[in-house]
This record gives sequence, C-alpha cells and structure tokens, in this order.
Amino acid sequence: MQILNLKEGQFFQMGKGQNWRVIHPDMSARQITLNHSIHSPGHEFPQHTHDESEDIFIVLEGGVSVRQGDIYTPVFAGDAVFVPSYEIHGTVNTTEKNARLISFQSPPDMALYRGERNSSGNTTIKPLKGHISAVQIITMSKGSPVFGDIANWRCIVSPKKGSKHLALDYIRLKRGESFVHKKGQSEEVYVLIAGMAILKYDREIKKLKSDDVLFIMPGDIFTLMQYSAGPTTIIHCWALDMD
Repeated sequence: MQILNLKEGQFFQMGKGQNWRVIHPDMSARQITLNHSIHSPGHEFPQHTHDESEDIFIVLEGGVSVRQGDIYTPVFAGDAVFVPSYEIHGTVNTTEKNARLISFQSPPDMALYRGERNSSGNTTIKPLKGHISAVQIITMSKGSPVFGDIANWRCIVSPKKGSKHLALDYIRLKRGESFVHKKGQSEEVYVLIAGMAILKYDREIKKLKSDDVLFIMPGDIFTLMQYSAGPTTIIHCWALDMD
C-alpha cells in the first residue's frame, strides 16, 4: 500500500488547465491510473479518446461541461462521468469559478501523458454524425445502493452497468462507522474527498484527511474508520482486469 495525496502528483499538459498524474505506470501501477485537474473558467480539456481504456472522472469542486462535438452536458460537484473505450469526450469549464476534478483510467493510457491526446482547433476529433453517446453521468449520492454493507454505500460504475475495465463505489461514513478492506485481486484506489479517517494497517495507525489517496495492491488488508465532526466521504475505484 502507498499513501499519497492529490496535490503531490506530476504535471502533464492537456489543454490550458493544470493536470497532475498521481498514480501511473512510472510508479509501478500496471492496471489503473489516477489524475487530478484544476481548470479555470474557459479552460478546456480537449476532446480525445483512450482507445482500449475506460475513463471515469469526478467533479470535486465547481462544474464543467462534458463536450462531445458540439454537444455540451453540464456536470457539477458530486457527479461522476463514465466514458467507455473509444468514446470521444472532453470537458470545458463553462462556469465563472475554478473546477477541480479527478479521473481514473484502466488500462493505463500513457499516450495521455506523452501529449498525444492534446489536440486542439481543427485537429480536434469529433463524434461521427448519428453516433449515440454511451457516456454515463451519475450523481454519486443517488447511485445504486449496495445492500448489506455498512454506511451509505453506492455502486456507481460496475460490469452490471456496462463497464469492462473499471468499477467505482461512493462511500459515506457517519460518526464512528468503519469497514474492513479485504484482499482483492487487482489494483485499487481510495480517495478521501471530505472529512477524515483513521487507517489501521499492519499494526500501524495513521490519520487521513481530505485529498489523501490510498493505492492498494492485491492482498492488502486494512480498516478505515470515520474520524471527523461530520461525515467522511470516500471514492473507491478498482481495476477489473486480472493479471
């Protein structure tokens, strides 16, 4: 397990916004990536595809519009967007405030970090005429309830909803609630997006705060417990591909 933070990533260029890769193959990630972005008003994350990779991006603060050709669909803080493989997509901050987002891809798309997806102007790719978008927009707090689990646990992206490479849950812990992460078979990521939590792992105890990230390897076991005046909100994303 690695304990990381969204604000400690490596910069990469995509449009005029600020973008950082937090989890990526150069740090031994083989199945999943995590990026962090801040876009000022008017900044665009150019339209692109990820070929075989699926993409999930989540608006943490502010709002943007998902752009597909000449179609703009507004999304706001608390919304998740699932983008299947080969689906053309981009974002534009059409608001008057900064927007902050995170995104996951699986399998990793190194072309994004090499600048090969950074098209603009006349070179920007667009959906074909008559294409019906398979992009899904979900308000996470209204996602599908997972029955039998503690807390407010919601399934946002899963194979039952059409994904092949990525799954994502939204977790909201009330005072004193906790859960045990059991052994998985793929790389997984937890991102604290609000509140604080106590991590119990290998006889160690650590306090986690908003924007902290856990990069989980297959076989890791730990406990996360809510630890703040208000609820603790967590994003859990993992790769479905098994090596």
